[in-house]
Order: sequence, then C-alpha cells, then structure tokens
Amino acid sequence: MIKLSNMDEIEFIRYKEFLISDNANEITQNFNLTAEQALEESKMMIDDMFKDGLATEGQCVHTIIHADSNEHVGLLWYSVIPEINGAYLYHILIDENHRGKGFGTNTIEKLQDTLKEQGIKSIGLSVFGKNEGAYRLYKKLGYYNTRISMEKTL
Repeated sequence: MIKLSNMDEIEFIRYKEFLISDNANEITQNFNLTAEQALEESKMMIDDMFKDGLATEGQCVHTIIHADSNEHVGLLWYSVIPEINGAYLYHILIDENHRGKGFGTNTIEKLQDTLKEQGIKSIGLSVFGKNEGAYRLYKKLGYYNTRISMEKTL
C-alpha cells in the first residue's frame, strides 16, 4: 500500500521548517509555555536532533508514498539507536486528505517490519496528551505505556 522514499535536501528543509512550527504548536497546547517560548524550545530541539542535516547519523526521514499512484501521503521520522538495539519513532504525519484510509497503520507496520529485519528489538515513541487519535492507533498496533507524565495548570 505504501513505500518509503528518502527525503531529498529540498524536502528536508521544508519538513524541518514545518516540524519546528508543528512541534511548537503541540508544546503550546500541551505545556504551560507561550507560543514564543515553545517556538524557541522547538527550534533548539530540532536543530540539535539534526546537527548535520540529512546526514545526521541515526536520523531517518522519509516521505510516505502511495505504492499504486506514487502520490505523497505523509512523512515519517525515526531514529535507530544501536546501543540499545532499538529505534525511536519521532513523527509520523499522514496528510489530512489521506487520513482514515489505513496509511498510518500501514506505515508503522512497514517500519516495524523493516526494523525487525535489521535486528532491532523495540520501538519507543511519545504521544502528546491531546493527540487521542495517535494514541488509539499505537494502542491498536500493540504499543503499551511505559511511563505517563501528568501536569495540572494552576
């Protein structure tokens, strides 16, 4: 149903700009930070994660392509962590007009199969508290809670 294509430099620049903004928005919605603080936090984090851009060791970014039509349906970012024989799923985004059609499930299953073939034993991820759709998807695919963070705004 899908194939994963490595991002080129132009796609990566656009993705990184989107990711900084999108992550800042999530931080603002889920934590007690102003939009300006969240944007600064997000930029520092993303810049740190991609110190060498696309060439940053261990970071894998892909466009998700519909296998039949070659249409772009989303984006995927994960890292491989050899020291723990694991991986970490940072971001999966299915374009709005392709949601609810199985692309998210298919992408995660393809990622799991690919990593398993490489000998990777586990995949970790985090879900923002207000992203209930993603939480349901991960639970459906067999992911379980390993920690829960909570906060109360006073």
